[in-house]
Amino acid sequence: MDELSGLYVEHLRFGLMLTKNAMDSGNFEWARAEIELNHNIPSLIEESNIKRHSYFWNQERMSYIEWVSEPGRETAYSKMRTYYDPLWKEMARFMTGH
Repeated sequence: MDELSGLYVEHLRFGLMLTKNAMDSGNFEWARAEIELNHNIPSLIEESNIKRHSYFWNQERMSYIEWVSEPGRETAYSKMRTYYDPLWKEMARFMTGH
């Protein structure tokens, strides 16, 4: 498995955990946001089409960031910063060439 695919597996692991957290807290809107962020990730593992990775990075990820950044979503935002941000920093070199 290549390194980017390994990062996607980790992303999916976090996504499932955070979806469970959201469901356990009764926050179904947050759970839905987690599902929207993570639902395409299994198909990105070992994917060679860079456009699909770009869509995840620039569309799905950014939509999630906008959603969690809205007032009243502090728990989801905090979890994003704790779990996804470090992972996204590692993924950035594949997505942006840096």
